[in-house]
Amino acid sequence: MEHIVNSELLGQILERERILDHFSTENLLFELVKYGRHELLCAPGRPLHDLLFVVKGGVWVYGLREDGSTLSVSRGVGKTTLGTMEFTCRDLPVFYVQAMEEVLCVALSLEENRAALENDPVFLRFALSCLAQIIVNFTLIGHAEQSIEEKVLIFLHTIQPDHTLHSINEGLLQFHCSRRQLQRVVKKLCEEEKLEKLGKGKYRLTEDIIKTGCQ
Repeated sequence: MEHIVNSELLGQILERERILDHFSTENLLFELVKYGRHELLCAPGRPLHDLLFVVKGGVWVYGLREDGSTLSVSRGVGKTTLGTMEFTCRDLPVFYVQAMEEVLCVALSLEENRAALENDPVFLRFALSCLAQIIVNFTLIGHAEQSIEEKVLIFLHTIQPDHTLHSINEGLLQFHCSRRQLQRVVKKLCEEEKLEKLGKGKYRLTEDIIKTGCQ
């Protein structure tokens, strides 16, 4: 992790991303931090000590099953908030978070600001909504009885902000299936006009599915 000292850039990002809207507490000390590609932001036994607002780049949030296989919770670019679980359950991270590329974050120390945050109703409502979304994501993607087709549609419609599968390799990690299985599913969904192909290995939900849902 690298600390970036640039107050002008920090101010621009805070305003552009409307981060201060999530707090009623004034004069909080934010900073900019950068993580390198593939760097772990946190892991079980290595909790986050900051609340992180990802403003550039993408992170992969995942868990590990008992057999060592991964269970993706979310995988996307930008506008991800990390640290609400650590704020609620001190020193008890459940998931791994890894930078998919170079990641820029606005950081706020949890311990230095804990007393203020615990009495900040605006932040507490925001933290609750973040935790609820984590639970929804984990439940939707982790349902063992769902078909790969159902998982693809639910992930792209409900979890992925831009409704786009950016690569087949990304899908293999997300849905825990073979390349052949996933290629068969996306081909079928394209034929049914539920997906549209944007380029090699890149697919997006059609506007009708985005508007009406996955059924």
